[in-house]
Amino acid sequence: MIEILGINPNELQPIEEPTQFANVIVPEDSFYYSGLREFSFTPEYRATIDRIRDFALKNRTPMSSKKIYYFYGRHQMGEERLAAYFRTKGYLNVMPETLTLDEQLNLMINCDSFASTLGSCAHNSLFLRDNAETIFIPRAANAFTTYQQALNEVHPLKTNYIDSSLSIFGELHKSYCFILSRQLKEFFGDPFGRYTEGDFATFHEYLKDSLAKGRDITPKAKRYYDSIFPDFLVQLWNQKG
Repeated sequence: MIEILGINPNELQPIEEPTQFANVIVPEDSFYYSGLREFSFTPEYRATIDRIRDFALKNRTPMSSKKIYYFYGRHQMGEERLAAYFRTKGYLNVMPETLTLDEQLNLMINCDSFASTLGSCAHNSLFLRDNAETIFIPRAANAFTTYQQALNEVHPLKTNYIDSSLSIFGELHKSYCFILSRQLKEFFGDPFGRYTEGDFATFHEYLKDSLAKGRDITPKAKRYYDSIFPDFLVQLWNQKG
């Protein structure tokens, strides 16, 4: 990354002891919190991203896969089912930490449609080409990442947010629950009859994990799920056993 940004790593020197300097340059933030849960960025921030994207374009290697699902994995119950569903729609499932920087940039610059749960994996959308499609699945309705909204403005994207979560408990950054929701299936033109055993099994896993870790399991987020939660519970309670 340092080399892509035009810095010669051979000119960098580690500071291993107390050192004096004639001048010290402290850079300003180029992406910052501007209040009211909003973020902003400077023209310099966009220029930095452009330099990385330009490098990816110049070194682009054509790929057969134009649809990518970035798999986060940690503390995300049911994401395997999400990834499997996207795979049926032609998406290549990718664990980004297994790839080099060059490999990740090549995936992004070739990608026409990029999907991920809403978090650090989603932020890689910065390196997509202009007007690429993005599909973001919030981890919880009451934990919407406003950081991503600013990133969506760095370059024009066709952005979609699809609710396919049932993370109803108020504890954040612990674990999240994903189902194959009506909204997700309707987005891809698939019929939705009812929730499946896989959805109920995922919710049970999420509930057991929350109880084992001593979380407050009062459904604080119920008001965010008025269109999903009651129907889901009715079907859950009607399951045998």
